[in-house]
Amino acid sequence: MTLLPLAASFILIALAELGDKTQLLTLGFASRYPLRTVLWAVSCATALLMALAVIFGGVINHYVPQDMIQLLAGAVFVGFGLWTIFGQEEEEEGSNRKAWRNPFWIVFTAFLLAELGDKTQLAALALSAKYGTPFLVWLGATSGMILINLIAALAGKGLQKLVPEKKIKFWSGALFIVFGVLTLAGLLH
Repeated sequence: MTLLPLAASFILIALAELGDKTQLLTLGFASRYPLRTVLWAVSCATALLMALAVIFGGVINHYVPQDMIQLLAGAVFVGFGLWTIFGQEEEEEGSNRKAWRNPFWIVFTAFLLAELGDKTQLAALALSAKYGTPFLVWLGATSGMILINLIAALAGKGLQKLVPEKKIKFWSGALFIVFGVLTLAGLLH
């Protein structure tokens, strides 16, 4: 068995993810939430997305209109940005949090929606079709995405040490709102 599909998928997906909106989202999330939580959520979302790409191929894009995915993703980004800027922090760490307020699920859901149908998922689909080795493509694509987002998360944690928390909160929220507006504006074209 050749490892070319693994290496090609790793390199191509990592390069495609550089500077992508989800890398910047990961940076923002890491400046707000624990690094381990962000990495775990991003890794789980990435593994699921790449599995969907290599196993189901174009089924999602065939049955779920791209406009609907884009509308949902844009709304989630704007909502999360507003919540980041204006939301109140919970004082009690041990309080009965709702599952939707859990940082893991917030990061997982936002990342999943942002990447659904994105160029990296479509590239994994094409690589799987080209090489006919879904597992190796999945492993390479998932690893490449996780590596690039690990770098972004570490940058977010470093930023947290250098910049006051209120400024990070504001600029992270503003970044999410900008991504949301740009995503929604893409529907007009």
